[in-house]
Amino acid sequence: MIRLLPSVPESIHDFRSNPWPCQKTLVTPRKNMRSFLSTLLTVFPIEQGTASTDQVVFEPDNLMDLLKGHEVIIENRWSFCIEASKAEDVSALLDTMLNDWIDFVFVPSPAAFAIYADHDEYLTIYTPTTQQLNHLIDRLELEGFSFIGDYMRPSEGAIWR
Repeated sequence: MIRLLPSVPESIHDFRSNPWPCQKTLVTPRKNMRSFLSTLLTVFPIEQGTASTDQVVFEPDNLMDLLKGHEVIIENRWSFCIEASKAEDVSALLDTMLNDWIDFVFVPSPAAFAIYADHDEYLTIYTPTTQQLNHLIDRLELEGFSFIGDYMRPSEGAIWR
């Protein structure tokens, strides 16, 4: 199930105010998104996830199609918060938002990782521990994904850039 939330949940506020210390960034893998999301959601199985926008630069046409297919009506295409239940809906939501060049934070439940993605095609994965991050990096690198050296995403303020 995919649904629009009336406000940003506490999990997103908590993450924004105190992001986890361990992070790694890669170029958003648009051409191999299915493999990327499958690996991510295998390493960190989740029950649901919430995405909250920072900025929508281009018309989110793919997202509008996804929402329409789930009978979700969205009035403000530029600022919204969406929750997805079930792994397949989470995967579909992430795939769509990443392919629509939306700046957003994603926090799943259970909260083993978080994502910040931007319209410049960078995707940062956060974890609470180095061990969790290294495990994910190892699995993604085995699948052929590579990360951007020592890049650290600044995480201050209401909008991250």
